Amino acid sequence: MAFSTARRCILRCINNSHDPIILLHNEEVFIGRGPNTKITDKKCSRNQGGIYLNKPNFYRTYISIAELLLSMNLMHLIYFTVTLRADFQSMEVTIKQIGANTTGVNGLALKKSETNILKHGDRLEILLGQHIHEIEFDPPPVTEVNKCEENNKKRKLEEADKVMKKKCDESLINDTQKENKPCDVEPSAESKWETVDNGKLLIYTTKNVISRSKIAAYDLDGTIIATQSGRVFPKDYNDWKIIYSEVPGKLKQLHDNGFKIVFMTNQAGIGRGSVSVGSFKDKVVKIVNKLGVPVQTFIATGKGIYRKPAPGMWKTLIEMKNDGIMVDMAASFFCGDAAGREANWAPKKKKDFSTADRLLAINLGLSFFTPEEHFLQHRRASFKLPDFNPSALRTDVPLSEPSDACIISDRKEVILMVGCQGSGKSFFASTYLVPKGYQCVNRDKLGSWQKCVSIMESALSSGRSVVVDNTNPDKESRKRFIEVPKRLGVPCRCFVMKTSMEHSKHNNKFREYTDDDHEPISDMIINMYKTKYVEPTMDEGFSAIVKINFIPKFSDPEMEKLYKSYLLEK
Repeated sequence: MAFSTARRCILRCINNSHDPIILLHNEEVFIGRGPNTKITDKKCSRNQGGIYLNKPNFYRTYISIAELLLSMNLMHLIYFTVTLRADFQSMEVTIKQIGANTTGVNGLALKKSETNILKHGDRLEILLGQHIHEIEFDPPPVTEVNKCEENNKKRKLEEADKVMKKKCDESLINDTQKENKPCDVEPSAESKWETVDNGKLLIYTTKNVISRSKIAAYDLDGTIIATQSGRVFPKDYNDWKIIYSEVPGKLKQLHDNGFKIVFMTNQAGIGRGSVSVGSFKDKVVKIVNKLGVPVQTFIATGKGIYRKPAPGMWKTLIEMKNDGIMVDMAASFFCGDAAGREANWAPKKKKDFSTADRLLAINLGLSFFTPEEHFLQHRRASFKLPDFNPSALRTDVPLSEPSDACIISDRKEVILMVGCQGSGKSFFASTYLVPKGYQCVNRDKLGSWQKCVSIMESALSSGRSVVVDNTNPDKESRKRFIEVPKRLGVPCRCFVMKTSMEHSKHNNKFREYTDDDHEPISDMIINMYKTKYVEPTMDEGFSAIVKINFIPKFSDPEMEKLYKSYLLEK
């Protein structure tokens, strides 16, 4: 049956947090923070004043303060963000933003004082991405009726296809022995928690989780949930809400389409002791129960190999927690809010705190989406990757500059290394100099510079060359080592590592992941080196200054793959 006009129009909250708001034909309605929407979010503009009469869904602004005062016994003050005007004949609603903060229309930002047209089924976000409402005309436009009929027909056909596919699959399984493993295995009977690597990784698997070849992986905070309070960090373990109303339906749809739903979250506070393990576990259980979809959750509790963007959580998933089923990387994806977006990637949006989620996807070769792109169908936002890309590290550069510089001298000498922690000094010394007979002195191993000087004097006296493997950032620290060869009439060359600060931080992180004996070095220490650094000069007493390029070598392909992955979060 077709209709040329509507009998009524309503604005329905998709969360059903308040009664539908009736939009009368050709009458302007003001929407914002107030009793009709039950919105208490202070981001809803206070710049536009208005009055809410104690009559359902009837609004207006007052020109004079006198009229406002006369009406105070009948009315309540509210603050408007947008105005709506419904037209029952064209079945369209005209919207205009009047507040200071950005309103959204179907996921796109609406500029202040700009008007737009909403139709049946369109979405109004009173604040962009928040407080989402739908326009509904009754009866719906003819095109919508036809669309519903088409959707019903399509759904019936899809159900018939599923039944036929199931019968075909059962026939194939009975008639042939497949070499490949099935895409699904039996779901887990009960929900369970597991601890991996002495608590560095926690895994929560809900009952009915099915191991599958397609993985839909998500970050948790800022992607699946947000704080109820509006704070950046939750005030307690109950301060959370599902970030968008679209989240449960989207996850259910993916699960029904053959995806395994996985959450991967960094929670270093657990390792530091500032976050209670038990309370956080309870929070995860409540979140998953609220979503109503089988989920497997991975929680990195520290700063090791499991923490994004390092691949530890994903590696554990595919090697230990997917029942041996090969993951289809092309069909799988990762979604997270740590995406490296710059400030104002959307109106008044802050810069992303990290790039870890996007970098994890790059490391793994997965498609990546932000929550806004994935759940709300927003356009792709601009982003910035780190300046240092380990996968683009060149290995065809000369070891030294100048390239004809002699690395090993045929006469006794001292080589003084200069470079920050992680720049590759020790690797260079142990790879190129020590095997050729150079005595290595290192303050970290010997304990003091005085002991380094003593060992150096002894080695030189016995006819051996020496390499001083310390940071030596300034003239004062270098002078104490230059004086000894100068006094003994032995030449002293300076080898300066050309490794950048970010590359050095990457090297330190790699050593932290692969060497249990390596003490983590904070960025603060490397930054302190930078402030103290003074470029070496010949007048300090050097016989030559040689620049050294750090060129890593690997015998293990897995180690090389890890090294060429993004390991730093920003």
